[in-house]
Amino acid sequence: MRIEFTFSRSPEYFRQQLKADAKRAVRRDVLRAVVLAVVGVVFVFISQGEGVALVVGAVALLAALSLPWRAWQVFKAAVTVPAAWCGPRSWVVTDEGVESSTDLTSTRWSWQAVLRVEERPNAYLLWQDGPAMFDLPREPLTAVEDAEIRAFLLDRGLLRP
Repeated sequence: MRIEFTFSRSPEYFRQQLKADAKRAVRRDVLRAVVLAVVGVVFVFISQGEGVALVVGAVALLAALSLPWRAWQVFKAAVTVPAAWCGPRSWVVTDEGVESSTDLTSTRWSWQAVLRVEERPNAYLLWQDGPAMFDLPREPLTAVEDAEIRAFLLDRGLLRP
């Protein structure tokens, strides 16, 4: 097998690949905001408009309102990539591995280093040991090329049927 193509990935392409991890990263802040909002409402209600309980409730509500803003900022940073990542990149897929290159860089991965593959509508995500992952875009592939790569990954046990 030898499949070669050049493709420029868009910011939306990366957003789609990164949004699941970004959602996990902000889940704790969202949960905290909900808890603080409930606590704030309860304290304001039981304070009957005066005393320390009113102050505690107001502070909890203000904190609850600030956490979604923080979560949005964290999410946005997690799904935003440098502009250079969106430039043209060439891929060569062979029986030995995958090579990805730009005018400035080149990286090669052996299939032996790939532990599993996640199939997504617009990419194959290839996982190595630890958190290391790289992508193989599917959009520029013809239906025949995509089927060939998919069959290869299935034969190697890297992709679940």
